[in-house]
Amino acid sequence: MTKPRILLLTHYYPAHRGGVEISAGRVAARLAEQGFAITWVASDTDPPPDDCSNLRFVPVPANNWTENKIGIPYPLWPKSSLNTLRKEIAAAEIVHIHESLYQGNIAGARIAREHEIPYVVTQHIGFIPYRNPILRMILTRANHQFALPTLEGARAIVFMSEVTQLYFADLGLRNPASELIPFGVDTEIFNPKVLSDRESFGFPGDRPLCIYVGRFVEKKGLPIIRRLAELNPSVHWGLAGWGPIDPEKWRLPNVQVLRNLSGKTLAPLFRAADLFVMPSVGEGYPAVVQESLACGTPVLISTETAEGYSPAKPFVNAVPISDIAGWERTTADLISNLAGLRSKSAELVEFAQTHWSWSACADRYEAMILKAWGGAKA
Repeated sequence: MTKPRILLLTHYYPAHRGGVEISAGRVAARLAEQGFAITWVASDTDPPPDDCSNLRFVPVPANNWTENKIGIPYPLWPKSSLNTLRKEIAAAEIVHIHESLYQGNIAGARIAREHEIPYVVTQHIGFIPYRNPILRMILTRANHQFALPTLEGARAIVFMSEVTQLYFADLGLRNPASELIPFGVDTEIFNPKVLSDRESFGFPGDRPLCIYVGRFVEKKGLPIIRRLAELNPSVHWGLAGWGPIDPEKWRLPNVQVLRNLSGKTLAPLFRAADLFVMPSVGEGYPAVVQESLACGTPVLISTETAEGYSPAKPFVNAVPISDIAGWERTTADLISNLAGLRSKSAELVEFAQTHWSWSACADRYEAMILKAWGGAKA
């Protein structure tokens, strides 16, 4: 079967370590294995992957001051980068955009329409409840003015979570060609097959261990994690990530920061932990939640995040993001019964392997792209 040339468009490459670009890379790698020729355009703030066959990378210059100065990852592309993007789109047969609100992605959708080249969008995030009301207002207006037109012009939309799907439906999205495809998990890496040695991370072996994995930013719930660590010094915390919040400055003896972990180096951390905690909002269904479950490690997340994939609700612990006392109480209750927590590991692993198979995820993406491309040619 003839397969279209794909132009993949993201704001960063996976080395930036955000969920959007990591998932884009994994989908692209799977599609490349199936014979798709893919050109990937993204900001040159990070190097492109060096281990992907059948993928061609086109890093373009970007100004990343918004992330560097205020912690909001929104690279700005100059005219020269947009001209490069225009050239690459003109040579493609279909464009795959991850996220509808980034400047380069908005431009990519517009250029694709101008060239009458079909495009599809994977939408990861909906509304982010920033504490700052001005930021909330700006995001809402931007979604109305830019995200909606980008989504409505797409041949197909993939939503990564039910929360994101419902958010855009409530905004008035008029595009019936959408479906829910949750992020796939590489169960060859994220699994409970190999026991992890806590001491190899420098963790104490005689205390409960809670972990967090992700960017160190407010929306991920770092202030809540700090409070939990302060209230119960007998629990050790391993925080793996990066960002404008620096947990090392909390100066808490039971908090340990780990950096530069990913994939094969990250999976042992999940296996070593008693509980994965992420009090995040406004980001769909984070891949790290799925990876933790695939390793058999219980999770505690916000009820808002749990709504992102309803079939998983029976397998997660959840607390409303605003219920600070609830986070304190639930964390203490779960940690007080480690035997009960660990007894559920097998069912967590079985659920993850059944629902988040990478092969099934890639098959659905391939079918979606071929349908969108075929429909555009008809």
